[in-house]
Amino acid sequence: MENYSPAPLLVLIGFMGAGKSTLGRLLANQLGCPLVDLDVEITSRHGTISGLFASYGESGFRAVEHHQLRLTLESLPRPSILALGGGAYVQPANRELLAHHAATVIFLDAPFDVLHARIAGTAHLRPLVRDSEGLRNLYEQRRPIYLQAHHTVSASSADPSALLASLVQIANLLGILTAERDKL
Repeated sequence: MENYSPAPLLVLIGFMGAGKSTLGRLLANQLGCPLVDLDVEITSRHGTISGLFASYGESGFRAVEHHQLRLTLESLPRPSILALGGGAYVQPANRELLAHHAATVIFLDAPFDVLHARIAGTAHLRPLVRDSEGLRNLYEQRRPIYLQAHHTVSASSADPSALLASLVQIANLLGILTAERDKL
């Protein structure tokens, strides 16, 4: 799907540890536009993600996530950066919402071993991290869906500046930098 909106919404997706939150913050600072991290929005309004999983199960959490995504998309100024949690894009209803709002989706791709090493110390904060084999299966289930994104960028490097340059290039191609210069 082509995005013809005059001021794009860039949505960062990927597996746990891909760098969505970190790169979203860096990209928003570089472009001078707002960043919304959906997991932060959910946590600030509904409590911790692990608590929501414990209270309502994954399906209950996904309902809260979808509701919060809908509210966020309705109020987000353009241009903006939106970072999604690892499972948000996997849900068909969320992909439909993003398409309806003409979002440009960017998949931050990295091999499983790289991502596993990045999240190793945070397993207690991640409800779906039970064991390495289960995590690998989840990664393999989600990756084909992530590949439906408009753009795929390698997030394998430990240096976010190289990845940031790729993201800024995509933003520039979509007119975010041009639109900001035109306001001056």
